[in-house]
Amino acid sequence: RNSELSKNGPIPVPDLAHPGTLINVEPAESLQQWGGAIGGPVKPDKLFIFTSYEQQHAVQPRQVVFSSLIGFTPSAANKPAYDYYKSLEQVFDKTNNAGAGVIKGDYLFRNASRLTLRYNRSGSEETNAVTVGGAIEAFTTNALSSEGVEQDRVHFGTAQYTAIFSPSLINDLKFSGSYETRPRLSNSEQPGLTISSLGTVGTRNFLPTIQDDSRYQVTDSLSWVHGSHTLKFGADINKLHTFQTFGFDQFGTFSISSSNISQILDILSGAGTVGHRFDSTVASYSRQIGNLIVDYGATQAALFAQDSWKVMPSLSIDYGLRWEGQWNPAVSATNTDLVNRVNALTYPNGARLDVTNIRNNLKQFMPRLGFAWTPSKTQRFVVRGHVGIFYAATPLLIYSDPTGNFRSTPNNVRLFLNNTSRGTIYQQFQAAGVNLDTTPLDKLPIIPLTAVQQAASFGLGTAPDPFAGAGTTVVAQDFQNPRSYQAGAGTEARLTSHWTAGVQFNYVNTMHLERNKDYNLPAPIVQDASQRPVFCIASCTPSRTRPISSLGQINVRESSARSLYRGFSFSNQYRGKKLQAGVFYTLAWSYSDDDNERDSGGQAAMDSFNYKQDYSPSNIDARNEFGTYGVYNLPLGFEVSGLFRVRSGLPLNPRTGADTNGDTASTDRALQAPGVPLARNSFRNRAVYGDDLRVMKSFKLGNETRRVQLSAEFFNLLNIDNVIFGGTTSIYGLGVSTAGTTVPVDSRFLVLKTADGRYNTQNQQVGFPFQAQFGIRFFF
Repeated sequence: RNSELSKNGPIPVPDLAHPGTLINVEPAESLQQWGGAIGGPVKPDKLFIFTSYEQQHAVQPRQVVFSSLIGFTPSAANKPAYDYYKSLEQVFDKTNNAGAGVIKGDYLFRNASRLTLRYNRSGSEETNAVTVGGAIEAFTTNALSSEGVEQDRVHFGTAQYTAIFSPSLINDLKFSGSYETRPRLSNSEQPGLTISSLGTVGTRNFLPTIQDDSRYQVTDSLSWVHGSHTLKFGADINKLHTFQTFGFDQFGTFSISSSNISQILDILSGAGTVGHRFDSTVASYSRQIGNLIVDYGATQAALFAQDSWKVMPSLSIDYGLRWEGQWNPAVSATNTDLVNRVNALTYPNGARLDVTNIRNNLKQFMPRLGFAWTPSKTQRFVVRGHVGIFYAATPLLIYSDPTGNFRSTPNNVRLFLNNTSRGTIYQQFQAAGVNLDTTPLDKLPIIPLTAVQQAASFGLGTAPDPFAGAGTTVVAQDFQNPRSYQAGAGTEARLTSHWTAGVQFNYVNTMHLERNKDYNLPAPIVQDASQRPVFCIASCTPSRTRPISSLGQINVRESSARSLYRGFSFSNQYRGKKLQAGVFYTLAWSYSDDDNERDSGGQAAMDSFNYKQDYSPSNIDARNEFGTYGVYNLPLGFEVSGLFRVRSGLPLNPRTGADTNGDTASTDRALQAPGVPLARNSFRNRAVYGDDLRVMKSFKLGNETRRVQLSAEFFNLLNIDNVIFGGTTSIYGLGVSTAGTTVPVDSRFLVLKTADGRYNTQNQQVGFPFQAQFGIRFFF
C-alpha cells in the first residue's frame, strides 16, 4: 500500500452524496511490473541477439482539495462560488501504464571489427496526470476538468560500426535516429479559471496539444595510439525537427491575482465587494487567436580533437579542443504591421528588437585540460584536476513561439484583457455585448473571438484591432547558448587494500542562461509609503499604459541569467569479499538570479529592471547532502543491501501571493522594510530523507546456467514522512502595507499541519511512504 501524506490515517474527504459531511478514504497506490529478457549467440563468436521487454500498470488515487477553503465560512454573497468549488472536491484515479522493449544484435568480423544494430520502442498513457514537470501529488488544487491524458510513443534506433584497422588505430561510426509523438488531451473544453491561491478549474491553459519530434545524428571518431599519446578526432552532426499544435488559452482563461479568499469568491459570485462577476481590478482574461501550428527545425554540428598524454608513469595529461555550432530555425515574419509595431521602439529598458531573425551560434570553442598525478611510487595516492569551457544547446521549445508569432496567421498569440483606465474586464466585455453575469460559474461561455477583440480594443481605447492586447514572444538580438567555466581538483588515497577515501572540489560558473522578460513595461514608479516599485499595468489603480499601448506582453527570451556552483564532495569506500560499503557527503553552494529551465512564458523576476536583487541561493541549492550504502553477503547465499540518504531543505521563496506590483506576473516578494524586499529564496524548506533495504536469494536449478532469484525490496523503510512546504504555504504576505507599516505574516505561511493535527494538503511529499516490492527472476 502507498498513501501519500497518509501517516495521518484515513483522509476525510467530502461525501458527494451528502454535501457538508465527510467520509474516510484510505488512499493506496497499486503498481504491477513485469518483464523478461533473452539473449545469446545465434552463431558462436559471430552473431549475438538480445531482446527484452518491460511493462507496468499503476493506479494512484488523487483527491481534489481546495485547501484555502478549509475552515473558511462563506458569506451569503459569495456562497455560490464557495459551493461551486466545494462541489468539485472529489476522489479520482491517476493511471500510469507504460511499456518498453529493445532488440539488439552484434556481428563480429574476422579482424574483431563489430557491427551493432539496436532498436528501442517505448510507450505510455497516463490518465488524469497532466504535469508541467513537477511530481504528481496525492492532493491537488486542480479540478478534474483541468486534468487530461498524457500519451507518449518513442522509436529509437542505432547502427554502429567499429572498424579495427590495427591494434593502434580504431574508427567508430554511428548513425542514430529517434521519433517521438506526444499528444496531450484535455478532460474538458471549457473556459479555465486560474487562481494561484485557490486552484484551477476548466481546461488547463496549455491543453490540448500534439507534438512530434525527430532527431537524426551521425557521429564519427578516430582513435590512434602513438607512443605515449592516445589521440582522438571526431565530428558529429544532428538534424532536429519538430511539428507542434500548441496554444495557450484555446477556450479562454479567467485569472484572479489575489490571496484574499473572500475577495476571490466575491469576484466569482459577482456580489459582496463587487457589483458584477469579474468586475475587479485584479481580474484578467486571455484568449488564443492563433492556428496553433509550428513546423521547424535546427542543425547542430561539432568537431573535436583531444590527446591523452602519458608524460611519465606518475603523470597523465588530457587536453583538447571542441567546436560546436547551432543553426537556429528561420522566422516567418509576414505580418508586417505587427513586425513594425514591435521593431520600431526603443523600450524603456534601453533595448531594441528584431523579430525577423534568430541568430545562429557558431563561435562556440571549448578548450579543456585535465591531469592525474600519483606523487608516490606506491601509487596509493592520486591528485586530479580539470578546467574547461562548455556550451549547452538551447532546446527547440525556446524557439517555438518566436518562429511563428509574426506570421499573417500566427501560431500561438493571445489577447490579454486586464484592468485599464477604461474599466475592468467585466466592463470591457459589457461594451462588446457580452454580459458575464448571465451564466453561472459551471457554464462560463467560450466567448467568440470577435467579441474578445472588440473588448480588447475598447479596453485599450484603440480603433478596432484584431491584435489589440496581443502578447507575443521574441528572441533577443544577442541571444546566446549557455556557457560555463568549469574547474575542479581532488585527491583520492588507498588507505588499505580494501579502503579508499577522497575529496573533490568543483566550480561551475555559468552565464547566458535563458530567462523570460516582458519588454512592454514602463519603468516602475513608487506611489505609496511601502516604497514598492510598481508598474500598474494591472491589479492596481490608477492603471498605466504599456510603451506599445496596443499590445500586451512582449515576452523576450534573453540569455542574461547566470548561476554559480561551488561544492566539496567527500567519499569513503570499503570493498571487501563479503562487505562493500560507502559513505559520501557533499557541502555545496548554488546561486542564481533566475532558475527558468523550461518555462514557455512569463517572467520570474520581481522587478525586471533590477535583477541584482534576485541573485541569491538557487531553487536547487541543496547545502548539505549525505548518503551511505552497504552490500553484505550472508551465509546460505543471501545478499542484503541498503542505503540511507538525507538532503537539507531547498530554498523557499516568500511570495506576496498576488500581482502586487501590477506587471501581470505573480512573482512579487514580501518587503522586510519600506522599499526593501526579502531576498529571493530567503527561507528553507524541510529536509528530505531516504532509507531503502533489499534482500535477495538465488536457487540453482539443475546446473550453473539456470537459477531462480527471489527479491524483497523495501522503500522508505522507516516510513519517514518527507512532507515539504508547497502551494499556498509559501505565501508570506505583503510584509509592509501601503501605509509603510509592518503587517502580520500570512497565516498560511509555512504551516505544516492544520489545527486538527493533519498535514496541510497544500504541502507536498517527496517520494513515497513505506513500500514493499517482491520480485522473481528466472535466469537460463
